[in-house]
Amino acid sequence: MAYTGGPLNELNGKMGISAPYKSVPVMKLIRFHNPKSKEELVELIEWHSQNNCECGTKSQGSVESFGRNLFDSQLIYWGEKRFTLQECIQWEYDLFVVQSLKGGIIEKKAIQILNDSLSKYKFEEAEGYLDEELRIDIIIKKNGLEIGGIQVKPRTFKLMRREVITFNTTANQKWGRPVFYLYYDENEVFLNILELEKEIETY
Repeated sequence: MAYTGGPLNELNGKMGISAPYKSVPVMKLIRFHNPKSKEELVELIEWHSQNNCECGTKSQGSVESFGRNLFDSQLIYWGEKRFTLQECIQWEYDLFVVQSLKGGIIEKKAIQILNDSLSKYKFEEAEGYLDEELRIDIIIKKNGLEIGGIQVKPRTFKLMRREVITFNTTANQKWGRPVFYLYYDENEVFLNILELEKEIETY
């Protein structure tokens, strides 16, 4: 099981290690290239740090180098090294590769379910600015107009630090349209999809 919480989560967030401009906008990479395996995604991230691609994504390094950045930042943040280089690389691998691939699959599943059950609306993957800056995963359209968005999150998101949740909410609010949250459990079962559908139908 991928583990992306704990003290390294705090370190990663506070030091901005995985910010898209310091690492790689990984969901953009996944959408364009549709990697079929974890190994392929690892290679794509590194390849995009050394080459220019028509997808327009530029990586600032490899998963390994992001892990090294995390490892090195411990001294600055804590004044000591609490985790080994291997643990830091593994943490970034879980974040960029395991969780990102899982996230993409779950978003597609949510889009399919919502399009099947709410035919008056159209649900599409968010891209670019909406996805990377405003933290929106799915766009809700009605009569061709964008009326709102959805963030798809593991239920553990509710247990994250207040700053993380606030950061997401603040990013969402910049759009000026309602952004709903859809939660799933460890078995990838959506927990509040019926309530979400009822809420969307009021718009």
